[in-house]
Amino acid sequence: MASSPPPELSLPPFSRLLESDVYLPLIIYFALFRLAALFVKTFLWQDFQGFKQYRLHNLSVCLLHSCLSGGWAFAFFCTHTRVIFEHTIHWYEQWAAQLPIMSIAYFLNDSIDMAQHEISSRTAELFLHHAASIVAFLFAVLPQKFVLYTYWALLMEVNSIFLHIRSMMQISAAASTHLSAFTIVKTLNIGTFIIFRFFVNAYEFHWGISTWGLVHPCYSFIAFGGSTMFFAINSILFYRILSADGLLGEKLAIKAESTIDEQTCGKAIATEEKKEK
Repeated sequence: MASSPPPELSLPPFSRLLESDVYLPLIIYFALFRLAALFVKTFLWQDFQGFKQYRLHNLSVCLLHSCLSGGWAFAFFCTHTRVIFEHTIHWYEQWAAQLPIMSIAYFLNDSIDMAQHEISSRTAELFLHHAASIVAFLFAVLPQKFVLYTYWALLMEVNSIFLHIRSMMQISAAASTHLSAFTIVKTLNIGTFIIFRFFVNAYEFHWGISTWGLVHPCYSFIAFGGSTMFFAINSILFYRILSADGLLGEKLAIKAESTIDEQTCGKAIATEEKKEK
């Protein structure tokens, strides 16, 4: 009787979705994010109304996930540097798998929240991001391989911490009342964007090349396709940030500010504010 191929050379065992070590923590983490969202809606940002309040509520939960996942991934990188570089495919511990499972729960929660409150070009990009992330993370959790690849991907959340704080300061007008703090946040946002997004993107692409033929084609497709898609998303986002921060000229800064107004305040509200100005 021929032995079955190793997990990295086979499609993920989707039947593991029905195993308690996968679905049970997924349900628990999802419930915790829903509770966190309820807490934020009940106690935070009560001085704001309408779409601005929704965006601040949503970003607060996003910031929570970024702090948890980005902090966890970065701490692991610092304490297990050799492992994360040399054993990306085979290293696995059940406790380590909790990070991608928790992130899957967050992406599901955030997708539901956006579907309930906001459908726009911005959310279409985020739906694509969340769907791709969920698929990639499941393809690591189910075969119990490639978990450290998800840690590489979640290093991008280190930058998301400053990205979310930046957006929250703009929406709440703290960017104007705390100008020095906002300048620091903008600088850290650009610096961590280059390190934790573009450098990580480059490593993921390199990893895909170096493991070509050593893993099932579906994992190679995720490595190449995912890194290419996220590079495109990150490049567009970086361009928008540089434009909004005025680093690409005044004309682009004004255009970027208009786009940000519509995304953070809602198109109708932003239009009314322009008329008042």
